[in-house]
Amino acid sequence: MKKKHSGETFAELDRQAHRIDDIRPLSAAMRKQWEAAKRTGAKARPGRPRKDPEKKSLIVPISIDPVLLEASDKFAKSIGVTRSRLVAEGLRLRMRN
Repeated sequence: MKKKHSGETFAELDRQAHRIDDIRPLSAAMRKQWEAAKRTGAKARPGRPRKDPEKKSLIVPISIDPVLLEASDKFAKSIGVTRSRLVAEGLRLRMRN
C-alpha cells in the first residue's frame, strides 16, 4: 500500500513505517523463495546448472584475417552454427588428418 509522503513530518513517516495492520503471511511461492534465500543466499529460481570447470570452454584470443572472418561468419550463419563451433569443427577435421 503506497502513500504519498510529501510534506509529512518525520513523526508521521515513523508512525507509518511501524504500522502492522497490512502485514499478512507469506504465500507458498514467497515462502519457498524465503527458505531458499536463508539456505543459500540465492533465489529459488530454476536455472542452468554450473558446468564442471574441467569441461568448461575457454576463451582463446586468435588473430584472423578480417575477410576470412567475415566469410566464416556468413558460412556459420548459413549452416546454423556459431563461429566457435565452426572453428572447433575445423580444428578437429584438420587434426584428424
